[in-house]
Amino acid sequence: MVRLIQIGLGDWGLNWATTIVPQIKTVEVVGYVARSQERAAAARMKLGNHVAPFFLSLDEAVKRTAPDGVLVFTTTDTHVELVKRALEFGCHVLVEKPFVPTVKEGRELVQMAAGRDLILMVNQNFRFFPAAQRAAGIVREGTLGGVAAVSIAFRRLLNYGSEERARRHHELPHPLLADLGIHHFDLMRMVLGREPISVYCAAPRASWSAFSDPDTAAAIVMFEGDIAVSWTGSWEARAHTAFSGEWYMQCQHGDFTWACRGDRDVTLDGDRVTVINDQETFRVEALAKDQRFGRAAVLETFAETVAGRKRPSFFPDGSDNLKSLALMEAAIRSYETGNVVKVSSGV
Repeated sequence: MVRLIQIGLGDWGLNWATTIVPQIKTVEVVGYVARSQERAAAARMKLGNHVAPFFLSLDEAVKRTAPDGVLVFTTTDTHVELVKRALEFGCHVLVEKPFVPTVKEGRELVQMAAGRDLILMVNQNFRFFPAAQRAAGIVREGTLGGVAAVSIAFRRLLNYGSEERARRHHELPHPLLADLGIHHFDLMRMVLGREPISVYCAAPRASWSAFSDPDTAAAIVMFEGDIAVSWTGSWEARAHTAFSGEWYMQCQHGDFTWACRGDRDVTLDGDRVTVINDQETFRVEALAKDQRFGRAAVLETFAETVAGRKRPSFFPDGSDNLKSLALMEAAIRSYETGNVVKVSSGV
C-alpha cells in the first residue's frame, strides 16, 4: 500500500476523495489536511466518520502519519508552498494542474524533487484517455505520414449549479488559457511528440462577459518540423465539444479526427478516433474500454511509480510539464502584448 495525505477539500478535492481515490486499492489515505475546523467538519460530513483523521497543517499531518506521498488538490496559488513543504519532508507529490503559476517557480520545485530522488507528478489527466493515447500512437507509427497541420476547437457553456461556484470560476485568473488551456497545450506536445517554437494568441473579452479575464481565445502555435496548430476555445459557446476539444489532424497520406474527456471525466462517452485515408474512406479506431483512464489512471500510475514500477512514456512529471507551462505562459504573454512570442524550453 502507498500511504498518502490529501490536502484540498473543496468541491474538487471532495470529488477526488469520493469518486477517484476509492477506485485504487493500492493507495491508502492516512490523513486529510483542511484549512480550518469548519472546513474539516464539513468534509467529514460528506466523507463519513470512518475516514482517516483530519489535520490543520501539512506539517502536523506528515509528522503524525509518516506518509509516502501527498496529494495537493488546492488552488494553483497555493501549490508552490505546499509542494515545496511536502518535498522537504521527503514525500512524493501528485499536484493538480496548472502545476504552478510560473515556469520559474516550477523549475525550482523540479530541481528540489530531482535532488531528493522524489516523484513529482502533475495531474494532466487528459493524457490518460484512450483516444489521446491512440492519437499519439497514430503519429508515432507514421502510417499516415508526417503531420502538416492541426486544428482544435473547444466550446463549452458550464452549468455551475450554484452562484458561488459560478463566481469562483468567473474570478479565476485566465480561466480559459490557464485553467483549461493547459490541458490542450499539454496534449499538443504529447500527441505530436514535438516541442512548440512560437505562439500568437488573441483573447478578446466580450463586454457582457461575467469573467474577469478573457473567456474566449484563438491561437496559432508553430511546432518543430513546421507543424502549425490552430486552436480556438470558448467558455461562452452553446454548441458543446468534448473537453479535449475537437481535433483535426492533417497528414501526408490521410487525416484523422479525435476527441476525449466528454461531459463527465469518469466515463469514456467523449472518446473517439476516426481515420480518413487517401480514398476518403472512414475508419473508426477501436479504443481500449477495459483500462483505467482519466484521474483514476493518474492516481494508479502515481502509486505504481512511487512503488518503483516502470512509468509510462507519457508520464507527466514536473520536468516535462514545465514545457507545457512554458507554452501556456507564452500564449498569455502574446495576448497581453499582441505579439508573436517565442516559447522557452521550460528547463
